[in-house]
Amino acid sequence: EHVTTEDTLNFVLDAEKQGANVGATITPQHLLFNRCALFAGNRMRPHNFCLPILKRERHRKALLEAVASGTSKRLFLGTDSAPHPIGAKESACGCAGCYTAPHAMSLYAKAFDSTPYGVTHLRAFACENGADFYGLPRNLESDGVMTLERTP
Repeated sequence: EHVTTEDTLNFVLDAEKQGANVGATITPQHLLFNRCALFAGNRMRPHNFCLPILKRERHRKALLEAVASGTSKRLFLGTDSAPHPIGAKESACGCAGCYTAPHAMSLYAKAFDSTPYGVTHLRAFACENGADFYGLPRNLESDGVMTLERTP
């Protein structure tokens, strides 16, 4: 389900070109971090440990370019909602998962905004592509609108 490498990204993009019914989610942590985030500061960072594990920088950049540029309608938001107790994360055999759900939109916005495209394609990625792929109606309720605000 979660695309994490340039190879799997290309698989989805090629399948889309061929008309195959293939889609994939991308987590915010795979757009923001590479595998170095697991050991930043020369120590294990258990809250950055997730499965699929974070990959090399070239994979992060490829994923970010694809979603921020709006290249594909088959790529959509997929948080890693894994709320483990702190003791389960910060242990010798820590649980995998980055609990991003409460902050997902701000994390995605940060990632998208770091590109030349800005947040231009964020709405499609977050609100439209997934619904369209699964044949579900888009949520068009006016009270479902989210406003992003940049703060210093």
